[in-house]
Amino acid sequence: MTDVFNYRAFSVSLAGLIASFFVIIMNVRLLWKFQKSSMKNKAEYHLFKLRFIIDICYSSTVSVYYSALIVSYIDTFVLFHYKSLFVGTLLSSNVVSTRYMLGAIISLERLIAVFFPVRFHNNRRKVSIFTFTGILIVWGMMEDVMYFWVCNIAPFEKECSILACTWNDCFLQYWTGTKLVIGAFTCSSSLVLFVKLLFLRRAINLNNDLTKTNYLCIGDAFLTLLLDFSPFLVTLIFKTQILSADIYGPYNATAKSLSCFVDAIIATFLLKQTKTFTIRSVNPKSAVTLDKYGSSKTFN
Repeated sequence: MTDVFNYRAFSVSLAGLIASFFVIIMNVRLLWKFQKSSMKNKAEYHLFKLRFIIDICYSSTVSVYYSALIVSYIDTFVLFHYKSLFVGTLLSSNVVSTRYMLGAIISLERLIAVFFPVRFHNNRRKVSIFTFTGILIVWGMMEDVMYFWVCNIAPFEKECSILACTWNDCFLQYWTGTKLVIGAFTCSSSLVLFVKLLFLRRAINLNNDLTKTNYLCIGDAFLTLLLDFSPFLVTLIFKTQILSADIYGPYNATAKSLSCFVDAIIATFLLKQTKTFTIRSVNPKSAVTLDKYGSSKTFN
């Protein structure tokens, strides 16, 4: 270990810790507003409630990791005790995995809502929020099953300051494959959603307004593409890390924390706005009304 103070890694870790602090505060506030408003009764908004909760969980767990790293840069003795970092890194990795899957589920839901608005409104409430919660929990636990039992990783065989340092080829293939498939689906489906909404807006003259849920979905997908999926693709294609974790610290985790922070800002801004618009269907006897939260209602 070197005794030279790594100010780059320290700054990156500190930025991640500060971002996580604000993410927790802002998402707690969003949850409070959610529970105090009529949104809590709208099934199509429930997945975003889960997103707020998951972002709080991620920021809480990764804050332990940031804090341990910051202390270790001041006193390098801490880095020799990787067990003090492992729990925080593993838990935050599990939460990131569920967050990634949730992004794909939200993108799929928004596509269905835009292409089949009436059927979506009539059937969405049949799927409970607990169903999605169960799926996400199982998905997050699957990462641990692969890590410990399928790939037989012994995390304490070598000293590491990041979780990826402990991965073997088995887990790397699993992680790379799932991230590639889920990330590609989320980004491509959100692109289709964005294009569809552009044509829809022109066709029915929505006065430059999109629904809240669609805005949240597209914004989240863009941040995922910019701060997460694109660096991953560059690393995968060129077989090299963009930056060195030894020099720049947990830049991937910090990028994710900044993404959650911007997501929280977007959600806070969007939920302040109120507007209602109506989409008339081809059938003159029926109409689909989208309210300010992106919920659809059919009138005959």
